[in-house]
Parts: sequence; C-alpha cells; structure tokens
Amino acid sequence: MQSDAANNQDANEFDAFQIARALWSQLWVIIGVTAIAVVLGMMYAFFSERVYEARAYLVPPTQSDIADLNVGRTKEFDLEPYTIEHVYRLFLRNLLSESLRQEFFESTYLPSLSEEEKKRSQDALYAEFLKKMKVSPVTADEIGRYSVIAQTANAEKSVDWVKKYIKHAELQAVNELTKNVSYEAKIRGQNMDWEINAKRDTGDAMREDTLVKLRAALSIAEAAGVQRPVMIFDGSPNAAATNMTGEMSFLRGVEALKAEIKNIEGRSSNDAFLTGLRELQAKKSFFEKLAVTSSKIDMYRYDGEVEVPQDAIKPKRTLVVLLALVLGLMLGVLAALSLHHLGGKLAKKSPSHQV
Repeated sequence: MQSDAANNQDANEFDAFQIARALWSQLWVIIGVTAIAVVLGMMYAFFSERVYEARAYLVPPTQSDIADLNVGRTKEFDLEPYTIEHVYRLFLRNLLSESLRQEFFESTYLPSLSEEEKKRSQDALYAEFLKKMKVSPVTADEIGRYSVIAQTANAEKSVDWVKKYIKHAELQAVNELTKNVSYEAKIRGQNMDWEINAKRDTGDAMREDTLVKLRAALSIAEAAGVQRPVMIFDGSPNAAATNMTGEMSFLRGVEALKAEIKNIEGRSSNDAFLTGLRELQAKKSFFEKLAVTSSKIDMYRYDGEVEVPQDAIKPKRTLVVLLALVLGLMLGVLAALSLHHLGGKLAKKSPSHQV
C-alpha cells in the first residue's frame, strides 16, 4: 500500500512538472494572448460609450411650503385645509405614473437618439429607457424619501434629465391640484348662488303675503274709522300693550297702513331685509375668486443638491482591464496547453518517430 501511494505522488509531481515545462515552452504564446486580451480590454474601457448617473433625493414639503395653498380654506367656508401628506402624495402619484414615463420618453428620450437608433422597435427603446430612468423609494415609508435616477452618456445631461423629469411631475401634479380647487370652488359657488336665489324667491313670496295682510288690515281700518294707531293699556304701570299684529293690525290706523304698503310696494329689492343673505353673497364671492397660484406651491423638497457626476459608472476602466488580464491569462494557458498537446501528437506521427 505504501508503495502505491508513493508511486501516485511521484506521478502527480511528474505531471505537474510536465505541465510547468509545457507552459514555459509556450511562454510567448501566453504572453501574446494575454497582451491581446489586455489591449482589447483597454480599447473597450477607453473607447466605449461612457455612462454617467445623476441622482436626486426628494422629501415632503414643510407646512410653510403649502401655506399659500390653504389661504381661506377654513371651517367658515366648509373647506378642509390641504395637509403635507395630501400634497406630497399627489406629487408622488404623478412622479410614479406611467403617463409621465411615456410623456418623458416621447418628449425627451426619443429626440436624444440618433436616426439609426430610432429605427429600432418602440418596445425595445422603451424598455431601454426604463433602465436608464428610475424612480424608487429610499425609505420604507410610503410618503417618505424618494430617489430619481437618470443615466446618460453626458454628465450634464443626466442632471438635466433628473431635474426635468421631476419638474414634469410637479407640473402635472399642480395642474391636477388647481383643477380640483377650481372645480370645488365652482360647485360650491353654484350652491351659494342657488341658496341666494332661493332666499330671494322666498323673500318675494313673503313680501306679497305681507302686502295681502296689510291691505286686508287697511280695509278693516277704513271700515272701522281708525285713522291713527289705537293705544290699549293693560293696566301695568310701565308700558302699554300695542298688540297690532295679525288680526289686530287694523289698530295701527289707516295712515300707518297706507304708508307701510306704499313703502313695501316701492322697494326695488328685498335683499336688505333677508336674514343671512349677505353671508351667502360673501361666500359666493370668495368661491368665485378662489384660485391657486402655481408659482406659490412647493409640493416637494430636494434633499441635498443634484450634483454633476464626475466619474462614469460604466465602463469601470480598472475593473475591465483587470478582468481582461485574468481572462487573457486563462486563454493564454489554455492555448499553450493546446499547442503543446498538438505538438506532441504531430511528433508521434512523424516518420522519424515511427522508425
């Protein structure tokens, strides 16, 4: 048994020695293949298109950022103030929307491509665009910190794309918000208008009822010969009972009743006599003027500056050259062993070997 183990060890050492000698004999092959691989790797690293990545971080706005948005939104006008969460959630919904991606793809990404690249299928180009333009949450919170990433062949362009993409999302969100505010104001203004008209109609009806009652009282007063108000004392030391309403209105006398009828008939409007009308008119005026100025809305904040990238993320030159070196050595060793094996077979087939 010991003899077999010793023989195996000697055989392994002999095989390793043969391999080392074979590689040494083909050293220039290994060096040549490795050099070619390194040169190709360097050419790829230095001449292939470089890719730069710009990144922006976004966080919710502050209460002061949305203060102008809540001007007039009080319980007095039955309007709930907008919260930071509501505004930021609306912005994120637009930032993550498929409509924004498609709009940016058509307006910005496609025009940046060469005519040859534009000939590729739209699906392939769109899939490539989605890899270069990414929006993702940074924190676990649904309305927390988000990142917007753009990858382009130019460092300044990548920053421009990030800011432009965010701006497009903001414009969409602001348009949606202003439409909501305008629609809400329009509906509430219409409700106020209906209430005002209803109150005026009711006032007109009450005016006619009052005239009917006064004319009836005037007829009774004329028949009874009551020209002036009749004072009826109830025996109390402090006041006189002048119950001159309803059926006793004729006690006010012909002169007073005629004067009141003439005054009511001569009114151009009942607005001054309608309780709560002015409050309704004030609310209607507020809703008609209610508007949102987009320049005063901040729906998000940048967390830090969007800096121009100094180094490309692709290709990583050092890594590419190292990988080329390793791959070149592996291919050189393989080529050296193959040549050595092939040379051995040819030597066995030569006439001198057969003799």
